[in-house]
Amino acid sequence: MTLSTAKSPVSHLGGRASAALLLGLLAAPGCGESGLGPDVPENNVVLAGDADWGDDPYVANSASVGGHGLTVEVSYAGGCRRHVFTLVISESFMESDPVQLPAVLVHEANGDTCEAWLTNTRVFDLDLVRTRYRQFYGPGPGTVVLRVDGLPWEDLVYEFDE
Repeated sequence: MTLSTAKSPVSHLGGRASAALLLGLLAAPGCGESGLGPDVPENNVVLAGDADWGDDPYVANSASVGGHGLTVEVSYAGGCRRHVFTLVISESFMESDPVQLPAVLVHEANGDTCEAWLTNTRVFDLDLVRTRYRQFYGPGPGTVVLRVDGLPWEDLVYEFDE
């Protein structure tokens, strides 16, 4: 068995340059880099406006409302960057009994061109929906039917007491 004595491609750089290169590679963005901008709250539920929240494709496999959260299982192509899903809700309710709230679930892939087919569950805190309801209809319990474009489930009903 023979051991190779070939030098590594960076061995000619010297100690400091090699250390700087290594630190630079470790600090470089890649898998898991943050795609959240300063205007996107952590729970990813926002009011509709002029912002571009993303338009990358995805498949919604299931959706349900439980407690104060909307849970959606999504599938999408990627694997090399952080994908952000944002629930964009209308600024106004549709009058009915119970009231309805139009919304859309948008996906920002942050330029991810990887092709792994990923499936995961995203939970959206519905606190903003509850807050908006109370701004329109006053304090107390409420019921809101979420009409989320792209989610084929008709009965996404959010009920709250407090």
